[in-house]
Amino acid sequence: MAHRGFRTKIALHVLFLLLISAVVTDLLVVVIVQKAMVQEHLAAQRNLINAVGRLVLDRKPDPAMDDWQVRSLEAVASVPGTQWPAMLIVDTSGLVHYAKTSLSYPRELLSGRVEAAIRDRVADDVPLGVTWAVYWYHTRTVLVAVPLIIEGGLAGAVAAVVPLDGVYARIRHFNKPVYLYIIINTIVLAAIGLYRIFRIYLRPIDHIIRQADDYGQDEDLFFTFRQDDNELNRLSSSLNRMLKRISDDKRKLTDTVACLEAANKELVRARDEMIRAEKLASVGRLAAGIAHEIGNPIGIVLGYLDLLKQDDLPKAEHDEYADRAETEIQRINTIIRQLLDLARPKDAQEEATSVHAVIRDIVNVMAHQPMMADIRLDTRLTARQDTVRSNGDQLRQVFLNLLLNAADAIRAAGRQTGGTICIATRMVKSAEDGDEGEPQLVVSFQDDGEGMDEGQLDNIFDPFYTTKEPGKGTGLGLSVSFMIIERSGGTISARSRPGLGTCLTIRLPIITTTVGDAPGTIPGNRRRSDEEHAP
Repeated sequence: MAHRGFRTKIALHVLFLLLISAVVTDLLVVVIVQKAMVQEHLAAQRNLINAVGRLVLDRKPDPAMDDWQVRSLEAVASVPGTQWPAMLIVDTSGLVHYAKTSLSYPRELLSGRVEAAIRDRVADDVPLGVTWAVYWYHTRTVLVAVPLIIEGGLAGAVAAVVPLDGVYARIRHFNKPVYLYIIINTIVLAAIGLYRIFRIYLRPIDHIIRQADDYGQDEDLFFTFRQDDNELNRLSSSLNRMLKRISDDKRKLTDTVACLEAANKELVRARDEMIRAEKLASVGRLAAGIAHEIGNPIGIVLGYLDLLKQDDLPKAEHDEYADRAETEIQRINTIIRQLLDLARPKDAQEEATSVHAVIRDIVNVMAHQPMMADIRLDTRLTARQDTVRSNGDQLRQVFLNLLLNAADAIRAAGRQTGGTICIATRMVKSAEDGDEGEPQLVVSFQDDGEGMDEGQLDNIFDPFYTTKEPGKGTGLGLSVSFMIIERSGGTISARSRPGLGTCLTIRLPIITTTVGDAPGTIPGNRRRSDEEHAP
């Protein structure tokens, strides 16, 4: 359809250009012929007016004229109005011998030209009015003034209005066949020209289109033309060279993409390994603290087991000791299961996750840690909505890293009174979108530890950067946390001042709670929450 439109446009343009050229040519010819015919007509009328004026003033016909010419001139002189719309014949004394005027041509107009002809003894033409000629408006009438010379002396002057409508009518009459010729000539020449254009240029272009349409992705495209196609033949050579370069570049691009895909897979694997290593490092720290926490319940259980071995133990005391031993064993089981849940690999797929449930889960795990013995955990979960799209296990790892870092910072401050870690949530509008922006969940971890200076604060998210003593930190915790939050569509930032503590702030876009996920739960962890709250 587009190709047909292109052909139609070419045909219309060719027809238009041929028609315009023919009309312009006819216009030039008409202008030249019209000028010549008007001049010839005025010359003839000037001679006739001079003859009529001499006859009227002299009444002596020229001896060289035949009798019929004399009679004709006398007849014209007797009725001049049939030839000219207005006429005035005056002798040198100012006597008017003949006068014919009208409202369009008053006597004053003719008198002025007659007096000028007598005074200057020169013939003069004055154009009057306009009328439609052939292609545009031209002079309608001409006021001709001629001095009358009789027997070598000035006898007077004659002025007459000569109409040109007859001249224009004859030109229009003779030009009518030219219009027909222009139409026929335009059609014939356009047909011949379009045939040649389509054959020489459009047919090879059609050949290019067919070759391009038949081109397969794994095939080599090669354009061919006849040797007599000249510029199109050179075009085909250029296209073939260009296509060869494109084909080579495509192969290089395919190889590059394959290498990039392999490199990306390697980077993803390395990233997952880094996250896994940091996670195991955090779990290792928790395991070291939990070992002491498990030791006490085990000692209590062993004591109860020794008591249960007594044969004379009353049944009431026997049941009481058994219940207490079971309680301690359940406590040990809970601590171990929480540690295993942190260390167990999980699917990295993102899903609707309750941030408040993750925070409560981490707080419960950290409550058993000796490092938190003199540190108060203050949770202010005030956000009305807390569901975000993220991986719950990785989000738990982020919060655990931030909580461990806050505890280390408080320990490093060296205060005997311990410290406080405040975990708070709130809802805000996106700063980039203004008041009408999407809601975001802001999670902040504020400690009153030793704090950091600006130099340290600028590097805390760099891999392998740590402010801890050698052997006490991998330097990957905040770097991994930054990567996890960024992949969830959020941001993480920090502010700190030496001696005043540190605050790390996480912003995550809020989503509506998915069907089947009750608010306040973590997908994939509902079973454990139910067990913990079971009677």
